[in-house]
Amino acid sequence: MPASANDTDVHFLGMMVPHHQQAIDMSEVLLDSDVADPDVRDLAERIRDGQERENAQMNQWAQEWEIDEDMERHSHHIANGMISPGVFNTYAQLEGEELRARFLELMHRHHAEVIAMTQDQVDNGGYEPLRDMAGQMIEVQTAEMREMEELAR
Repeated sequence: MPASANDTDVHFLGMMVPHHQQAIDMSEVLLDSDVADPDVRDLAERIRDGQERENAQMNQWAQEWEIDEDMERHSHHIANGMISPGVFNTYAQLEGEELRARFLELMHRHHAEVIAMTQDQVDNGGYEPLRDMAGQMIEVQTAEMREMEELAR
C-alpha cells in the first residue's frame, strides 16, 4: 500500500466498487431492454462504460494494496443510494416507458446519494490518484444527474 494511502482510501474503494457495479448492472438492464430512446440508451452506455473503467482501476489498486478482506467486508453493503435486491429485481422486470422512467429515477438517486461519500474521499483521502478520480466522479455524475433531470421531463 502506498505510504500516502489512508483508511479513507481503503473505505472508499470498498464502498465504491460495489456501488459502481450496481450502476453497471442497472445500465445493462436498460441496454438489454426494448427501451428505444436513444438519449437514455446513450446515457446508460456512458454510465456503464465509465464506471467499468473506474472499477477496473479501483480493483487494480485494491489488489496491489492487498486489501481483499476490506473489499469483501464492504461488498455486501447496500448504502449511499444503492437499491435493495428486491427493488433491483422489480426494476429488472420492467419494460418500455416504465423501465425508462424507473432507470432515470433510480440512477439519479444512486448518483445523488453517493456524492457525499465521494466528496469525503476528495477531502480526506491520502492517495492523490484516487482523490483525483473521486473529483472526476463528482463532476461526471453531477452532469449526468442534470441530464437525467432533462430526460425525465
